Amino acid sequence: MAPLSFPSAGPGAKSDPLCLSPDCLPSDPLPDQADSWLQLVDRLNIKAFVNLTLASSVRHGTQQLLFISGLGGMRPNTIALGFYDHPPPLDNVSQPTAFSRDEAIWHDFPSVWTSGGPKQLSSREYVAIICDAMKMSRNVLLARYFDQLQLPQSIGWRAQPLIDVWPINLLRPDSARYVDTSSLFLLQMGCVLAMTRSWRRAQLRLFLCVQSCTSRQGQEDKLRQLLKDLRIRAKVQLVLWDDVVALHWHSRQEDSADGALNASSNITSISNEYLTAVNQLILQQSSTPTVRFLYLPRPPADTNLYPRYLEQLEILTRGLGPTLLVHGVSAVTSTQL
Repeated sequence: MAPLSFPSAGPGAKSDPLCLSPDCLPSDPLPDQADSWLQLVDRLNIKAFVNLTLASSVRHGTQQLLFISGLGGMRPNTIALGFYDHPPPLDNVSQPTAFSRDEAIWHDFPSVWTSGGPKQLSSREYVAIICDAMKMSRNVLLARYFDQLQLPQSIGWRAQPLIDVWPINLLRPDSARYVDTSSLFLLQMGCVLAMTRSWRRAQLRLFLCVQSCTSRQGQEDKLRQLLKDLRIRAKVQLVLWDDVVALHWHSRQEDSADGALNASSNITSISNEYLTAVNQLILQQSSTPTVRFLYLPRPPADTNLYPRYLEQLEILTRGLGPTLLVHGVSAVTSTQL
């Protein structure tokens, strides 16, 4: 765990909440907040290192935390971020009902962004943080709608939790027949969740998108063999998506000279119609799984395309319920054991 906070300036300080000069901060604000984070870790009964940093921006603070977090060989290789949504975040920690009356630790946590107020993080900076993490060889997870997550113990013992995994890059239909590092990391994340004690009754479902012109049986057999090699128990479901692929720009230009597919051209050329069709395809397979795992594409190199990249992720995951977008940067599985 590597929390990042931006303390407010003390009495007599300048109005800029991110002013970090000695004149702005009468004392070091980190010790009190560090104690609060340590108490929170104990209260949640989890094992975690707590690292705090003071920085001029969220992005710079995240970079520092990526450098300093962990201890020795136990350095984190994955960064988890909440999705960049416009609704104000839920601040459960600051609510007195979150703890007993003698646990007033929430008083030392910084306040979260409220509706109508300026955000400390722009959409460009948010995507830049994702890029920074990938460049520093960190896996990236983006969590959306997790305030709607119903844990297995809350849905009753008769209901079976469903973990849906879509292990292909849905923005790149041409990649549907390949398995890359992110796909394998997706499978691992879903498998790890299904193996935890409270999720043992959950069913892991893998959705394999195929086209009618391809060998469906061959692709399914290949995926089942991969699952067998990785010792992952999952139900494979084939999904025909010819109508969806037909809306992708590459399908319409695959015979033209400028049909070469790269990240930048893909970002600028994908239509909202295609993204909406993919979103509806996911919903049609199952409207109410407990959690979904989707492939997180790499952001474009052109920083001017960051807002469009984020917009595409928003349309892709709109209304899907608890969804985890996953991007892996290093191999996490082995069949040599």
